[in-house]
Amino acid sequence: MVGARVSALRGAQACMRLCGARRSASSWSEVLQTAKSTLGSDAASAAQGAAAVSALTHDPLDVVGQDVSAVRHSITTLLGSGQPSLDRIAKYYFAAEGKHVRPMIVLLMAKATNGLSAAWGAQRARAIGEDVDWPMNRETVLNDVNPTAAPPPAPGAPRPLPEQYEPALQHTILPTQRRLAEITEMIHVASLLHDDVIDASPLRRGAPSAPSTFGNKLSILGGDFLLGRASIALARLRDPEVTELMSTVIANLVEGEVMQLRAQESVSERVPVTDLSSTMPSAEELERFWTAYEPQPHADVAPTRRQFQIYLQKTYLKTASLMAKSARSAAVLGGCGEWATQTYAMSAAQRADAAAVCDAAYAYGRHVGMAFQLVDDLLDFRATTEAFGKPSGGADLKLGLATAPVLYAWQELADSPLGTLVARRFGEPGDVEQALELVHRSQGLARTAQLARYHTEAAHKALSVLPASDARAALAQLNEQIVTRVK
Repeated sequence: MVGARVSALRGAQACMRLCGARRSASSWSEVLQTAKSTLGSDAASAAQGAAAVSALTHDPLDVVGQDVSAVRHSITTLLGSGQPSLDRIAKYYFAAEGKHVRPMIVLLMAKATNGLSAAWGAQRARAIGEDVDWPMNRETVLNDVNPTAAPPPAPGAPRPLPEQYEPALQHTILPTQRRLAEITEMIHVASLLHDDVIDASPLRRGAPSAPSTFGNKLSILGGDFLLGRASIALARLRDPEVTELMSTVIANLVEGEVMQLRAQESVSERVPVTDLSSTMPSAEELERFWTAYEPQPHADVAPTRRQFQIYLQKTYLKTASLMAKSARSAAVLGGCGEWATQTYAMSAAQRADAAAVCDAAYAYGRHVGMAFQLVDDLLDFRATTEAFGKPSGGADLKLGLATAPVLYAWQELADSPLGTLVARRFGEPGDVEQALELVHRSQGLARTAQLARYHTEAAHKALSVLPASDARAALAQLNEQIVTRVK
């Protein structure tokens, strides 16, 4: 059982701290070094696990690289349309080589958690016995034209379930979990199509964006089409818990976008969101990374705790929700979810272990997602357009957005003009350049890096619930790669 494994894994947990010793060769490596020392990491205890970590640390692509390639190929078969222009735009962003962080998280989490539930054998047999491409309605009723999809199976008796058995841990990714990775990337790319319209972005991944290539209308329709295809694939997983989780992701993405659009209009306005309390930052996070720096000198305009809270909530909705809920969904499909624990004969302890695995997967995805976006916001002040693959050097400022580095700089330099610049959304000539100079003069970048490191450490802690494996080590390394990336 998972609970019984935890004490035996304490030594392996110390090994994971070694991942914090890796350093990027980028120009902002000193910022991350400052953040790590500020958080007080214990290099001495980390060094004690050096021999063990050398056996466990793996590049994520070493563990699931072939699976990621298979996901990329399979996605294109899901996106075909009888309308050529729609077909082209739906597949446009998939032709570029992206980081594929989200499907990688799903695949690694599947490998790290499969076999940990007492329902795994039955869940595996069920997943293998059902083809994720099989429709649940007749073709004449579905009216769905997809020239690139495999033909539907011939009518006949359902495929018999294979005999249940217990394979070795971490050696299996179920067809449903692989399809979940594809769905996750489809939802993400749909959000990119919509975001590039809202932001009027000319570039995406170093190439012309979809709006600049196809126009705004087709880009919006292309994103809608991707969400439709993702919904079909989601329904065919035949798991109501996963459908619920991933459907709320789509709502969260929209809610986060609305929060971002309206944040500068009225900082006191509360934008209603789904599961409001669960989208908020923790009291510890607010205390350590905002309140602890108060009180500030007298100033007519100063950032408030609520503005920082709204920023973090928006970050969860727009970025972390998809990573968190897709990681949890991977564990659910492996037999750790509510449906499996209620359907199969399991003891109370076994149900508690399965719930702990799901919670760990969610916590890992949430904290990785928060760190990912915080680093993105950092890179906007340091990366070049060529390195980042989209307009940089204050791109968020040009959109009128006050991200963590700006809020931190404003809090520190409350008597500076930064509050005025934020209020007018950096809309006048010279505002962006002045804001960049003020942020670089402050500790805003270092404090943002500290906050990103906090979430990285929390993600590492969530992984400690899972038994040691190559997949868990790869998740730990992916987590570290995210906080040290340079683009």
